[in-house]
Amino acid sequence: AVVSTQSGHYGREHKLNLSKMGETDRGCCDKCAKSFIMAINIVIVLVGGAILAAGVYWQLSDTGFYKEIFNHDIFNIPILSIVVGSLLLLVGLAGFLGACCEAMFLLKVYMGFLIVIMLLEIILAVGCVAMKTTVEDYAEERTYEMIGYVGNATADEEGIIEATLNLVQENFECCGVTGPTDWAKYNSIYNTSGAEEGNVPTSCCMADYSSDDTCGDSFASNEKIYTDGCKTSLWNFIETNLLYVGIVCGSICILQTVFLLLTAHYHRIQEQRSFMHRYGIHTGPTY
Repeated sequence: AVVSTQSGHYGREHKLNLSKMGETDRGCCDKCAKSFIMAINIVIVLVGGAILAAGVYWQLSDTGFYKEIFNHDIFNIPILSIVVGSLLLLVGLAGFLGACCEAMFLLKVYMGFLIVIMLLEIILAVGCVAMKTTVEDYAEERTYEMIGYVGNATADEEGIIEATLNLVQENFECCGVTGPTDWAKYNSIYNTSGAEEGNVPTSCCMADYSSDDTCGDSFASNEKIYTDGCKTSLWNFIETNLLYVGIVCGSICILQTVFLLLTAHYHRIQEQRSFMHRYGIHTGPTY
């Protein structure tokens, strides 16, 4: 009888220890998931804040991110950056506070945000492919219009358009939209000797000749200026970096899927724990 009692007592202790081990293991996994979700969303908050700050800076800056070229309701890059940055801030805060405070509502909001963002990314990708020609034509027409405004005190009162075009030509080492002749065709100020022998701004000059004030005089047979149009240079830049853009976009989609699944799993565990705690159900394994 004594042996039987000791054996029964040992069995109960063994079950209790295993139960505590199970709870400890699950607690460790829950803490890891919680910490991971919080850490990731801290990064999202920082990235969102940086994009938001950059968008505000570009919007307030005279020549911010060539906004004069894409000053359109749909293609306004600074406004788009502000919207994206604000959305990322909301998503990051919802995920961080939801995991930190174990708030089920915020975790549901976070998962909803992730699903909406993934759908918007798909729509945006399809839209970019479908509207490629439209965007290209709009940017080209807008740039021709801007070239005509250079030197016009009424149309370019603060010199923003001229500064913007100079930045584009210097950074992408190009001149005009399709070539140097665009300046003489679309701006009478540079049409001093005919459309084929006019002048160009000094921003069309190669780096070695940028300090030469006469570099842009008479672009015909001028070896000191860039001969490629900015349209070609811009598309070459995009095509050169298209692979990297695809890799980044694919990685982001995979990470978003992982975040969504991890958050859904963590949310389910917390709901189960809340339910068991409410009804006094033992959370350890049974034997």
